[in-house]
Amino acid sequence: MNSNETKTKEATAVIDINDYRLDKKPNEYVKAASPYKVIFQNSSDFIISRKKGRIDKELVVLISEGLFYFKDKDKIEEVTPEKLKTFLRDLRGLYITLDQVLWLPALSKDGISRLINVITNPTYIDMARSNVLTENTCQPWCAAYWDDYPEIFEEVHSAIHDINFYHYRTCMNAAYEIVGRFGYDAVMHFIEGLNKSNFTQISFASSRYFSSNERMDGFFQLLEAPYNLEICRLIDYTFIDSYAQGITNINEEFWQAYENYLNMQIQIFGEVRDKYPRYLITSHNVTALNMKLLENIPSDEDFEGLTAEVRGMAYEDKTYSIIIPATARQIAEEGIALNHCMGSNAESITSGDMQILFLRDSGAKDKSLVTLRYNNDMITGAEGMHRRGLTKNERKFLETWGKEMDVEIAA
Repeated sequence: MNSNETKTKEATAVIDINDYRLDKKPNEYVKAASPYKVIFQNSSDFIISRKKGRIDKELVVLISEGLFYFKDKDKIEEVTPEKLKTFLRDLRGLYITLDQVLWLPALSKDGISRLINVITNPTYIDMARSNVLTENTCQPWCAAYWDDYPEIFEEVHSAIHDINFYHYRTCMNAAYEIVGRFGYDAVMHFIEGLNKSNFTQISFASSRYFSSNERMDGFFQLLEAPYNLEICRLIDYTFIDSYAQGITNINEEFWQAYENYLNMQIQIFGEVRDKYPRYLITSHNVTALNMKLLENIPSDEDFEGLTAEVRGMAYEDKTYSIIIPATARQIAEEGIALNHCMGSNAESITSGDMQILFLRDSGAKDKSLVTLRYNNDMITGAEGMHRRGLTKNERKFLETWGKEMDVEIAA
């Protein structure tokens, strides 16, 4: 046996292959004994002991009692940053888990300043006692809100504590803006809306890019002129009605669509007629299409010429009336009022290839009811609110009118 073979055998005898296996289970590794033990904890308080050699010391943090000290046998010592560093020196980059303590889930050397910051701040202590102090809410702006209206902070926190922190701050900002501008009843209505909502994303800004004082412009600008929405009704629409419509997030797209829809009404009617649309996105899109009809709107004189052939078709009885629109604008208004699209027929209407007639209640001729499409001596379409079909009585009236006017009812 040569010298190289001898060295190989000696090396094999010393090395254990099990030391290099990659499939060892974690619990097979030996963990170093820790001198720290959490001997008590709840949502606000904790006690940690450190036992090492002759050292037997406890860190006592009782937020509920306002007591913070080190207990060294029978000796009581003040909690200071220096003494905390000494107490925690055996952590060596690790941390102590405090899974029940809301405001301090873990304690490490790096967390000393946070601990001192809380136990020396009366507002943070009060927030921790009320279980609203967390890693996210341990901030000056939260403390300021708590000092102003602690009961409101607590209610909002309870409603939204588990959502994304950006949206948490947005909702908290909105709540305090509401109480300042509209009073206690309005903010409690807002909190009730938050509790009822199922949104995971909530923003009150109309743009994704904003400065700190613009975070709520999407919501609050709708309460001012020219829109003048009512605060509690807007809250209900935001948190309850919109969710029922299938809207899954309250974000900048929601506020942009809402504001655009209101603005288009002002352009067409000179006022907002439908402040809280039953189907916001559909109403917005339909109105946008109807705006196309107005972009190429013929003059009243030209429109009168286009509708000359149907002027003699006006009709009424005790129940219903057939109205002939006087202008193209009235047709666009009809589509918006009934939430169906007239803009898609803009070319046919303005060219005179298709005529639009209105079916109205005789007792309310100014209120839209059913839109009729007339083409080649035939009613080819009839749509009420949200594109509903004709009722039995409406169809009966149309058939009577059709016989008299020699018009086929094919809708």
